[in-house]
Order: sequence, then C-alpha cells, then structure tokens
Amino acid sequence: MTADAVERVSLVVRRAPRGVLVRGDRVRWRGSRYTVAGLDGVSVLLAPDGGDQTPVSVLLAMLAAAADFAVLDETGQPVTQAELPDFAALEGIPEHAAQAAQQWWRAVIEVDTGLPPDAAPGARPRPMYDPATTTLIERYQAKAAELHAVLGWSVSWQTVQAKRLKYRKKRTVASLVDRRSTRGQRLYGLTDSRVGEQLLVLVDRQRRRLDAPSDARKLFKQLRQAVRAAYGESVKVPAEPTLYKLLQRLGTDARDLGGGRGGRRLAGPGSVPPFSVTSATMPGELVQIDSTDLDIWVLGDDGQPARVELTCAVCVATRSIIAAVVRPKQPRRQGKRRKGGQGGLVGAPRRRGRATKAVDACELLAQALVPAPMRPGFDAAVHASASTLPYEELAAVDARFAQAAARPVIIPDLIVIDHGTVFAGRTFFDACEYLGISVRPARKRTGQDKSIVERTFGSIKSMFSQHVNTYAGRDPVRARRTVDGERLWTLAELDDMLQQWIALEWQNKPHPELADPYDAYLPELTPNEMYAACVAVEGYLPIPLTRDDYLRLLPTAWVGVGPQGIRFKNRTYDHPERDPHKGLNPCRNTPSGLRGKRKGRWELRYTPNDPSRVWLRDHYRNEWVEATWVHQHVVGQPFTQFMWDIAASQHLERGGRVAEEEAIAQALAELLERAARGPEVTARVQVPDGYTRLPPVAPPAEFDPYAGRAPLDRSQLPAAPPGELEADPLVLDDTGLNAAGEAAAIDWERGPVAPDAALAAWEGAPPGPVEDGAGEDLAARYRRIIAEISQTPADSDDDPDLA
Repeated sequence: MTADAVERVSLVVRRAPRGVLVRGDRVRWRGSRYTVAGLDGVSVLLAPDGGDQTPVSVLLAMLAAAADFAVLDETGQPVTQAELPDFAALEGIPEHAAQAAQQWWRAVIEVDTGLPPDAAPGARPRPMYDPATTTLIERYQAKAAELHAVLGWSVSWQTVQAKRLKYRKKRTVASLVDRRSTRGQRLYGLTDSRVGEQLLVLVDRQRRRLDAPSDARKLFKQLRQAVRAAYGESVKVPAEPTLYKLLQRLGTDARDLGGGRGGRRLAGPGSVPPFSVTSATMPGELVQIDSTDLDIWVLGDDGQPARVELTCAVCVATRSIIAAVVRPKQPRRQGKRRKGGQGGLVGAPRRRGRATKAVDACELLAQALVPAPMRPGFDAAVHASASTLPYEELAAVDARFAQAAARPVIIPDLIVIDHGTVFAGRTFFDACEYLGISVRPARKRTGQDKSIVERTFGSIKSMFSQHVNTYAGRDPVRARRTVDGERLWTLAELDDMLQQWIALEWQNKPHPELADPYDAYLPELTPNEMYAACVAVEGYLPIPLTRDDYLRLLPTAWVGVGPQGIRFKNRTYDHPERDPHKGLNPCRNTPSGLRGKRKGRWELRYTPNDPSRVWLRDHYRNEWVEATWVHQHVVGQPFTQFMWDIAASQHLERGGRVAEEEAIAQALAELLERAARGPEVTARVQVPDGYTRLPPVAPPAEFDPYAGRAPLDRSQLPAAPPGELEADPLVLDDTGLNAAGEAAAIDWERGPVAPDAALAAWEGAPPGPVEDGAGEDLAARYRRIIAEISQTPADSDDDPDLA
C-alpha cells in the first residue's frame, strides 16, 4: 500500500446530525426497495433487493424528489429525520421566556419519546424515561423531579403533563411559552416615563460627546438634577439599582460610559477582559465575521453607480475565507414627504440606503456549510481537483465536491460577530444554536476582538480591490471622483471575480501565521495546505441542507391571508391551487391560532433579493406553501426590493398612489429595461459622493444676438416719408433685368457718372490721334470694346454667355 493510500485511509469521516445517503443504505423508490451500491458524483447506483434485476443508475436529485422516496432502517420502516425546529416563532418573546420554552421543548420530547432531540443514532433511553418499562405518569413525575433538582423549577407532574399535551396538539415551540411573558409591557417598566426620556437625552449627549465624559453614577446625579429642574419634586427618580436596570433596558451598558476612546477600560493592570485570546488550532474552532467597504464603484441593478460592501467569514486556524457576500452600498435618498389635497403622497418618500442586511448573514452561514459550486465562466484552475485540497478523499465522502471550487468547507464551532445591524434578529442565532455553533459578540469599538478578519480586509483591498479599474481608495477626495470613460462592472461580475480570486490567490498564498512552530526552516503553509493537514486529523463533516433548511434561514414576517391572497409590502401574492384543501385555500380568512406577537397571523418567509415569491408556513399541515406575485408576468425578470422602492418612488413622483400595484409593476419593468440598455451617454458617468444627489442635467445653451440689450425705443428713430412706411427696406428698386429676361439696351448718348477722380480726368482728356485707344472719347471707346467682345470665338476660354 502506497503512502498516498495510507493517507486516504486515515481520513476520519463523521456523520451529520441529520444524516446523509451512504453506500449500503436501503431506500424505497417507485414502489420497490433498493440498496445503495455506489455513489458517483451526483448519480446513485441502486441494486434491487431480492432479485436478479439489473442495477439502476439514477440522479440524486430525481431520487430525492420522488414522492415515495425514503431511507429504510433494519426493519424496513422509513427513517424519520430530525426536523429543524421553528425557533422564529419565538420572535418578540422575552429572552428568559424563550429559553424556558426551549428547555420545556427538550423535556416534553424526552417524556414523549424517551430520548432527547439531540440523541445520537442508536442511543437507548434512560431507565426512568423508557416507554417500554414506564408509564406516562411515572415519566411525568421523574421529569418534574429532574427539573427541580437541575434547574430549580418548582413544578408538579401535572404541569409537565399539560406542557406535553400542548406540544402534541400544535407541534410548535411557541405553544410552550409562558403566556404571562407575552403581556404588554411598558418601555420604562414602573418608572415614570419622563425620567426615562431625560435619561435617553443624557445618554445621547454622552454618545455625541456634547457633555463631558462621565460614569454611571455621575450620569445618575445629572439625571436627578435635570428631573428636579424640569418637573420639580413631583416626579421621583428611583434608586441607583433600578436606574442600572433601566439603563440596560434602554440598550446601554453602564460600562460603555466614560472617557475611554477605545471603549471599556480595564480596572487595573492585573485585570483580564472577559474574552479569550484570538487563537485556534483546528478548523472551525474560531471563526470571525465582519463587514467592510471595498472602495469599488459598480453598476447597480438600477443602472446607477454604487459602492460595494463585503461581508466574509475567516477561519482563524487556517486563515481561510470560508464564505464571502458582496452587496451594493447606496446612500439614503434625500427628500421629504409632501401631502396632497386628498391626503396621499405626491412626492417621492424617503428611501433607506442599501447595504448588507440580516438575510445576507444567513446566506453567509449557508455558504460556509456546503461546498462552493463552480459557476459558469470560472477558470478550470478554480476547480478543487486543481488545488492542494484532498480532493479525492473529500469527493468520496461528499459527492458535491465533484463540481466544487477550491474553497474549504469548515463548520464553525464559535463565531465572533460585531454589533452591526447585519446580525439583528433571532433567526441567525437560532440557526447557529441548532447546528451547535456558539456566537460571541465582540466588545463595542474594540477591533482587537476580531483582528484577524480586520487584517484580512486590508489584504483584500491591497491585493484585489486596487486592481479593479473603478477602485477609489479610502481617500475622501478620490472616493468622490468622477469616473470618466471607464466601464463599471456589475455586482454579479464583481462577485464572480472575487470568488475566483479567493480560490486562486488567497487560498494558495503562503501565510506568515501558518509557519511550523517546531521548525523555522520549513516554508510557510497556504490556507489550503493548512486545511488539508487539519482535516486528516479532525475529519470532515458533510451537512446536507434541504429546501426547508434554506427557508428557515430567511427573514420572518407575520401576515394574514385574505380572499385575494397575501398582501405584503404593497404586493399581492397568491397560489394557483384550486383545491380547497391545498395551497393557500385552507388559510384564507382564517386566523392561525397563534398568540403573543403573532395575534393570529401566519408565518411568512421572504428574501429582499427576490421579492417575486414568498413562502407561507401552514403549521397545521407542517408544510411550506410558495406564493407568487400576481403581477410577475408584467416584469418578466428577477428584481430586488431596492428596485421596487425606486419604481414606487418614480410612480409617486408622477402623481400615482401606493395602492396602484399594477402601475408600479409597469414602472418597474420600464426601469429594468433602461438598466439593461445601460446609460445613453457613456463618455462621462457622474458618480455620487454618498451625501448629495446628482446635479440635474443642464439644457443646451441657445445663441441670442439680442441678449443683454435694452428694448428698442421707436420714438428716437428719424421720421420716414409716408410712402416708405409700408415698403420693404430690403427690396431692390432695379435688379438690372427686364421682365422678358433680355439684355437691357444701352444709351450710348448719355454720359456715365464718373465713380472716382481718375475716371473724370480720363473723360476730360483732349482729343488726338487714335493710337491704342488714345484720343477717343468715352462713347467711342465703349463701342470699340463691345465690338472686340462680339468678335471673340465661341471656343475661347471666355464665358460663352458673353459672346
């Protein structure tokens, strides 16, 4: 056996918690049972059970899409896969109530089935929860005693029974929430609202550095003085412990107050911050995620220039970029709402700026969990087989690597994030919790907590961004420059170039932090080489993500379903199903039965990157119903929520209304057509500076010969004879031609008027002998010249009309 084969055999294969299809599994397909004999890329070789029939080769997608497809266990029964819990139903519920509901969810599942939700395959239930040897009441009593001993909850076995029956009825985590926590609460609690408002003003002045820096106690002292000066003794300020809780409820940490420039200061030289050192030894042990501006101008989807924002995830152990998402970054539109006589909007509303959003963070997580596929137009060198990754071993474990790019697949164990709006919402955190990923927020205004990804951004800007033709740099003067005669890449084209650069340049560039700590003379490793060395020890974990898993990573909204369908963001969505028991028909004009923040509404998943369709979850049937925008045929092509906002603004500027959905769809189609054609004048493209709108196009200047002159005063003109007032001053009295077009007769007897003094002297010369015309009078000389002209031959060079 060769060394290469030994290295392949040593590769450890781990199983995903949701399971994958491997060789030897028994499946059911098209009414028959088969055994998986082999996997070849995206094809599966099936051998019939108990017969001499020929093996069948079928595509994996066709196999999984069959209606009767199922993986069978040893007894021939379908294997039930663990369902991704719907933690989005806990939105709007206090944190302690949501955590308690999740703990009750684990408890009732163990009481009902004997095993907790995350039990390993083949695990046996504990004796006190074994359904084969215990009754339900015995399990209720055991769980109540366990909750009291472990969590300190004083609950009876009747409470455990009630929780189990609620969960079996609705099968949602929201049914286990304590309803007392969903009651309406005031922002300031029992504290007077005027005290909370004064506290918000003081905190805002601290953040804007209008007041001198102060700690929490000094801030509370200023609060008492301000309340006493404004309202007198009638309004009481609570004690300091209550003010600390109120400050935390308002979203401000008392430790963030003070004069430290970089955020919190340490209490002393021996104190240690509550964060570990930024180091890792295995892939996924520590992953850092952050966003930055790439300083590049691109052509946005609306045909206008826009800046680009990059959000990427970096593995600290291997320095690999495991996922990257680019999004356009466009400023807010300046403008005010103007109300018309009918109460409607006649002006364009204020539109939010566009940048990376929370849905992009979930997309980043989905990219990190699966191999990056090869895109159309990618170079052959980008393929994983052309890199230093263990391609053959990874392709044998995960067939998706056969069409994957050279980017490692690393499942994060711990993710460090910042406090940006990208990670707002519970969907990202609940998905990380289900996958076993811990999330740790970095300290505010402290870049050292995620220094690896910050340094990676600097390398991307120096090695990739500055080579793009529309790179503006971080200099504010260059950032506002005008792009003259340069082609602007589209966002999709820039994303393709960035993904190829990551696979070709970054993953194959030796990194100084990846040197051998035991031998300084060995060369530095590349991120791909470091990943290949670590995956042979740690192993590879393939995680298959289904359609439902991707939908649970999208943003959540709660809507109602009317007779016409779903009304969401000024658009109507419907499903063409006519069966009253399928599609959206069971949900029309029917409350969902959910309480709390939902108030009887239905759970909806959507994406701002493709508003042409949404997905409604029917929790009674436990299925997702896809609804399509009813006017999608008018647009006929994909669009984004940002494009919809632009079309709606243009429609409002023309005097339309928000409710005119079909007219907005037509305006959107026209906008997409103009964006596809590109700008009409390509010689000069004006780039906005990010703060002001583009100046209007100036009309072409027209020449006016009377510009700047005073009006004509006719009283100053000389008086003209009465007969000349009606005559045209530009008409000639005598054109020299008669009406018949013949030559005018010459009066030889009449002497001509001399035009100058020389002609007058020539006319007055005395008569003499005729020699070369000398001594001739004027009439005789004219006759002689005319006779000479008449005798000129017709073929001469003179004008024939004079002959």
